[in-house]
Amino acid sequence: MFTKNGYVKGTMTKDEEIKVEAKYHWVRWLWFYVIFATLGVSAMVSFSLAFTSYLDKQTDMMIALLGIGCILGVYPFCLYLSLHLTEMVCTNRRVVYKTGVISIKTEELKTERIESIQVKQTFLGRLLGYGNILFSGTGSAKVEFTDVDNPLFVKARIEEAVDESNRERERAQDQTSEEG
Repeated sequence: MFTKNGYVKGTMTKDEEIKVEAKYHWVRWLWFYVIFATLGVSAMVSFSLAFTSYLDKQTDMMIALLGIGCILGVYPFCLYLSLHLTEMVCTNRRVVYKTGVISIKTEELKTERIESIQVKQTFLGRLLGYGNILFSGTGSAKVEFTDVDNPLFVKARIEEAVDESNRERERAQDQTSEEG
C-alpha cells in the first residue's frame, strides 16, 4: 500500500515500464520541515507534560495534554505521507500524477495523446531549480507535475520517452499493416 510508485506499478499493463520519475524539489519539503519543527516539537512537549501530569496523578490534565499532542502530531504525519506518496511518473504508455493518502486523486494522459509539454517556473523557481511541468493533450486533457526538481531535465527525459513510445507504436502499426 505504501510502496514507491505503488499506484503506477499496480495499474501497469504487461508491456508497460516506468521511463521517468519526477521528484519534489527540497523547497516543497521545506514546508513539511517547518511544520514538523513547530507542531512536532509542540506535540512532544505536550506528551512529556502529559507524562509529568500522570506521575502527579492529574488525570484530567494528562488526558487533555495527550489529546493536544495527538492533534498536533497528526498534521505533520499526514503531510509527510502526502509528500512521500505522491507519484509523478512517465511510462512508455502514459503520464501519471497521483496524490493522496486515504482518498487518492489521479490524473493520467496517454503518451500518444500528448500535444505539448510546458515548463512553468517563477523567478524563485529559476534561481533554486524547481518548477511545474504541464502536459496538454487532445481535447481538454491536462496533467501537471508541481514543484519538480530540475524541471528542464525531467521535461527532456519525458520528451525522449514519449518520442520512443510513439516510434514503437508506429513500428507495431507498420508491422500489422504489412501482415494484413
